[in-house]
Amino acid sequence: MNNNNNKVSVLTLGCAKNLVDSEYLITGLKHIGYQMVDDVSKSSVVIINTCGFLDVAREESIEKILEIEQKKQDGLIDKIIVMGCLAERYGDELQKEISGVDKFFGSEEHEAVIRFISGKSFNLDDPDIIRASLTPKHYSYLKIAEGCDRPCSFCAIPLMRGKHRSTPIEDLVTNAKSLAKKGVKEIMLIAQDLTFYGLDIYKKRALSELLKALCKVDGIDWIRLHYAYPS
Repeated sequence: MNNNNNKVSVLTLGCAKNLVDSEYLITGLKHIGYQMVDDVSKSSVVIINTCGFLDVAREESIEKILEIEQKKQDGLIDKIIVMGCLAERYGDELQKEISGVDKFFGSEEHEAVIRFISGKSFNLDDPDIIRASLTPKHYSYLKIAEGCDRPCSFCAIPLMRGKHRSTPIEDLVTNAKSLAKKGVKEIMLIAQDLTFYGLDIYKKRALSELLKALCKVDGIDWIRLHYAYPS
């Protein structure tokens, strides 16, 4: 073991949805006493949040895993954890090919990652927990749904992220209020398909209702929409 037992590096590849996942993970790790560091050689554990959307993204993720695996072989770090879309879809195959990775986790297994590292449980759904930020302090991403129901032939997101699952409006408003309290002025709504929001839990498209509710949050001056289905 090196001398950086409580230090963790989180490397995020891919889209803004992965960035939000990393923010939640970092939030939990910080609350149980871990220190986040940018220099992987100064950390004990390196977490790689991978992307598996396109061939070039998969190649980048594998190259990064191999790069960090070499650092482990050189004795610079103790553990490597791989999570995210690539691990969700190809974890079993990767485990056979890249033995230096200690554990593979899916895209939404944040709490399982925390338990694996620390042996402790942490509830990331606690509304009083202020999410860590990897963006400039004036804006933040707000993920309003996970997964996708559209069977596009060019996209494997449903295989990696599962079916579309909307987050209830009241939970998103609570999240937005928490972001506003720490100085966020602009929130960027993200999902695999914003226009599908609400069909699963409200049985209708509810993006407009969500926007009306978010507009009432004091301190939020701008709302930007990302990832809308063209039609």
